Amino acid sequence: MNKLAVIFSMIFASLCLNSNAYAAPSIPKELQANSLVYCTTSSGLSFNPQKSDVSSNMNVVTEQIYDKLFEFNSKKNRLEPALAESYSISDDGLIITLHLRKNVAFHTTKWFTPTRTLNAEDVVFSLNRMIGREGDLPEVEIVTERALNHQRQSYVYQKATSQIYFPYFESVDLVNKIAHISSPSNHIVQIALTKPDSSLLAHLASQYAVILSKEYALQLNADENLVQLDLLPVGTGVYQLDSYENNNYVRLKPNPNYWGKKAYIENMIVDFSTEATGRMAKFLNNECDVVAFPEPSQRVVLTDQQLIENKGANLVYLAFNMQKEIGKNLALRQQIAASINRQRIAEKLFYNMGEVADNVLPTALWAEKNKESYSYDALKHSEQAVKKGKNFANIDRLILWVIDEKRVYNPHPIKMAEMIRSDLAAKHLAVDIRKVSRAYLVQQLENKTADYDLILGGWLANNLDPNHFLEALLSCKTAETVTNLSNWCNEDFNFWLETARLSNDSASSNLLYEFAQNLLEEQLPILPLVNANRVLVIKNGIQQAEISPLGQVKLSELRLSSENRKGN
Repeated sequence: MNKLAVIFSMIFASLCLNSNAYAAPSIPKELQANSLVYCTTSSGLSFNPQKSDVSSNMNVVTEQIYDKLFEFNSKKNRLEPALAESYSISDDGLIITLHLRKNVAFHTTKWFTPTRTLNAEDVVFSLNRMIGREGDLPEVEIVTERALNHQRQSYVYQKATSQIYFPYFESVDLVNKIAHISSPSNHIVQIALTKPDSSLLAHLASQYAVILSKEYALQLNADENLVQLDLLPVGTGVYQLDSYENNNYVRLKPNPNYWGKKAYIENMIVDFSTEATGRMAKFLNNECDVVAFPEPSQRVVLTDQQLIENKGANLVYLAFNMQKEIGKNLALRQQIAASINRQRIAEKLFYNMGEVADNVLPTALWAEKNKESYSYDALKHSEQAVKKGKNFANIDRLILWVIDEKRVYNPHPIKMAEMIRSDLAAKHLAVDIRKVSRAYLVQQLENKTADYDLILGGWLANNLDPNHFLEALLSCKTAETVTNLSNWCNEDFNFWLETARLSNDSASSNLLYEFAQNLLEEQLPILPLVNANRVLVIKNGIQQAEISPLGQVKLSELRLSSENRKGN
């Protein structure tokens, strides 16, 4: 065991022996019989995935409570039916017809008892809500004073709907892609597009595109309590919410009327009471069966048998501000890129739980990449880049902004910025690091006063569609937004993405993505740094544990070996 491992072992042992350390309320013993405790971060916890931040990891809870129209099978790289049993697309590509699964029950909870199964009204309501369309919340037909109050409440909701922020759907401009949504019959939904778009089904399979109960919304609307729609969830998923203790844990129980394969664990407890060090202390103290988002440095105290890993569909990158002087000097950008030791960043900050990014598209999204394509590592041997000091001679210093928050793709952003500054200092280029909040960055971008030369950014894919990943980061329409931090706009790049989106031929689309990536590598608006692995830590005896490139974990498939069942 190396020195670092010994240090971590001593820290965790101390935490386990100290009963006051991380003294969040323990999970009641009566809940631990036939149970599994899944420990994760509280960051991004929400019972409304539609409103979650597009660059944050969706908390595992909502993946179990809700269903989507489609699921994406990352092993087979294809969409599979969920609430939509089948679909068809018109010859002109403008009408998508969904045939819904029948006899799908909504959860019966302490706060809602459904009177019907899922139908087209629920899907139309949910999709319209995602894109901020007004008018789909129900009208009250009884003409009484109370009914008028309900109508006013409905009006207020509908007015507010257009102001609600749905980050994922806004990032893909879904409202301008969908002309209208209708339901010709009880179990058929038709989506009319403004133009053909091969990526739309992938968006409907994203972890944000959950289907809600319109009947539940009706009930809440009548009680003037619509806010509860996002606080006490009702879905059709394999698990349903049983109880929730703020800043401590969520207890899920199996949905007895689930339409698909039933859950194995009777009591699923999702613990989010501690940060990374506390989670590992709980794991070593047998308080957690599964731990998500371990600190990469914690790998040294774990065995290979305790780790479940998958390549991550994410990217941390260094963006060059194309609106500043650096954006006009390709040779300068090339020399900066050549000066940064990306392998050292991957090793020191990710401890082999990540890999140097060899393309803007992560490997998990781009298995078809041309192995002989232009490589960012070739910059080290570029004639322009190795002319010592020539391109840095007239540069006084550069400003590097860092968003001071941990993300899955970058657990230590400040340390990463310091490593980049050190690499550039070795080439006699001074860099000033400025820590900023995400809210401040958004404000500065809106006011067009963001004065950085360089900025550390990152992105998490929410589906396996390459188009959305590239479009969000580098398209013209996202310039000067919090997703396109380089403010880069290139008409050829936009044309290739748009053509790929309209194409139904995967070979043609892959060729266009190859063109797009080669252009990015040549023009260098951003330098890809690292793709972080998706990682779970599991106790011996936990079976069927998997994590997808998108970070999805199907809790319903987890099993406990007989000797590990609590309460036996």
